Amino acid sequence: MIEGANKIQVFEPHSSSLPPLRPYFKDFWRRREFATELSKFSDKAEYLESKLGKVWLVLNPLFLAVIYFLLVTIIQGGRGQGGGFTTLAHILIGLFTFYFAQNTILLGASSITSGGSLILNQAFPRALLPLSSAISAARQFFPTIPIYILIVIGGKLFLDDTTLPGINANYLLLPILFVLLVITSFGLSLLFATMNVYFRDTTKLLSYIMRIWLYASPVLWQPDMLNGWYRIILYLNPLGPILSANSRIWIDGLMPTAYQLIGCLFWALFSFLLGGYFFISRERDFAVRI
Repeated sequence: MIEGANKIQVFEPHSSSLPPLRPYFKDFWRRREFATELSKFSDKAEYLESKLGKVWLVLNPLFLAVIYFLLVTIIQGGRGQGGGFTTLAHILIGLFTFYFAQNTILLGASSITSGGSLILNQAFPRALLPLSSAISAARQFFPTIPIYILIVIGGKLFLDDTTLPGINANYLLLPILFVLLVITSFGLSLLFATMNVYFRDTTKLLSYIMRIWLYASPVLWQPDMLNGWYRIILYLNPLGPILSANSRIWIDGLMPTAYQLIGCLFWALFSFLLGGYFFISRERDFAVRI
């Protein structure tokens, strides 16, 4: 409804159905810079603009990795699988990667309820809010990549750990795996963001789910510890194939297995389609629920 030069926006309950997708995605792409700027604003409100804050992004999971490594070593009676430094490298790389997915999911899950004022005052594709959370998670993840490289090169040269490979052509697959991880995590964030609108305890419960998810993922343990039909546990976990393939490249320097690649592609596609459908079909109802 229009009165004079002012447009009045009226929010009413809306049935769960998909809007016209072509105009939606066209508008989503046109406004992508909004998600980037919102991410920068959120980062400034936190601590990413301080040098100490950026260092802490690396130190926090690094300290946790050392603690987990000591616990795993004690549990194994001092026998780290594949060598002590290799075990530490596996935990560290897995932990950094898992934290990216965790931050994307947790930040995205609360992005709609925390962005209520934007939703009530602006008309835009609501999926831009979880996207800005994914961008923030990526900005926190990128400073950890040099640590990955130091692990591979340092372990090979300075510690003379022959179980760690040098750089080879298989490392060219890492950007592809990261894109699949982004798609999977973003799709899950859309799913949980929608659930959090209807069930406000979702984010509180999700923090505990992510802790259990970490222990059930090949981070504190290595994928080849599972044999026979137990290996299905890896593929029932949306992050299992990606974490396994990532570790296989970084630690072993080997091409991911066909099952790992299929699992990565499946979960990326499934998570994105399920989360996208669940989110977009209900986002017109968000303003009423918030």
